Amino acid sequence: MRFFLTPSLLLLATLPATTCRSQQTALVNAPDPTPAPTRETFSSSSVPAASSAITPVPILRTETKPGLAFQDWTLLGAAATLRFFDYKSTVQCVSDPIHCKEIQLPRALAHNKPALGAFEAGTVAANYYACRLLIRHDHRTMARVGQSIYTGAMAFTIGHNYYEINELWPRKNVPIKTVPLP
Repeated sequence: MRFFLTPSLLLLATLPATTCRSQQTALVNAPDPTPAPTRETFSSSSVPAASSAITPVPILRTETKPGLAFQDWTLLGAAATLRFFDYKSTVQCVSDPIHCKEIQLPRALAHNKPALGAFEAGTVAANYYACRLLIRHDHRTMARVGQSIYTGAMAFTIGHNYYEINELWPRKNVPIKTVPLP
């Protein structure tokens, strides 16, 4: 145990020294600071003379922030459309509680149409802002992959909802099959 402890301590003691050495090398190779303007440069006396201060160099940005492309708008539109169909299927499901149950949303939200509409609209807005945030931070591919996964999951959920509604929904004018008693 002692054999492994000694090299570890030696390595631990040399790490700060190498960090300081690299910082010193960077400072030696750094360009000389440009002096700040003196009092003689300005006519007003409110500017103090600071000949040893470093003036900041402005960073010129010529690139504009990236916007949403056609594919991004298409994915967002598909997600919004699927949210509308989710609203419609939830309202239809809640209207027949015997055959269909809403298991993902809270009961108070599922039975209140304005609150459910606000929830779906808020989800669309949050989806838009999340996509826009990722694109503004140069993560367009991640935004598109996330939108594709989200759209696929919503499409599966909506398809399953409508399948269940179609299977269990009571139909009018459908003859009921009766089994004769023996």
